[in-house]
Amino acid sequence: MRPSLTSRRLDLVAFVSDDVEELHEIFSDPQTHTIGGGPFRDIQQTRAWITRRLISHRDLGLCWYALRERSTQRLVGNCGVFAGRTGITEPEIGYEIRYDSQRRGYATEAATAVISECARAGLRRVWATVRPANTASLHVLNRTGMILDHHDEDEKGTLLYLSRVP
Repeated sequence: MRPSLTSRRLDLVAFVSDDVEELHEIFSDPQTHTIGGGPFRDIQQTRAWITRRLISHRDLGLCWYALRERSTQRLVGNCGVFAGRTGITEPEIGYEIRYDSQRRGYATEAATAVISECARAGLRRVWATVRPANTASLHVLNRTGMILDHHDEDEKGTLLYLSRVP
């Protein structure tokens, strides 16, 4: 995947180590970073997260992007694909928008750009996993053309699997 993309309002640029402080603002915010174990307490967690994404891009070709408003270059979130529950050849997409920038369509805009890049890169299918209660994320996924494929149960409850052939 290419290291930079553009959309109507966003510059999507592969994360670099120097982005750690800006990204940590997002990852340490309890209103924004609600996935996994919740907000990161230590900047080293954010540094490790970026390092894993750099390795994934280098070794697997899968890219994770910093989302910057084109007009201000402010970091408003992140979006990309990773070898998650569905593997390398059919990666999962993920995204997160800082709390004060949500509900502006940035997640949909970024996810659409990333899915288009996946098609250009020759990926067969893109997946997303989401909990049924995450209605905002389900709305984004539906707007990008993803459809429900199946669901599974784990220790946290129902997990929906949506997919799209780019």
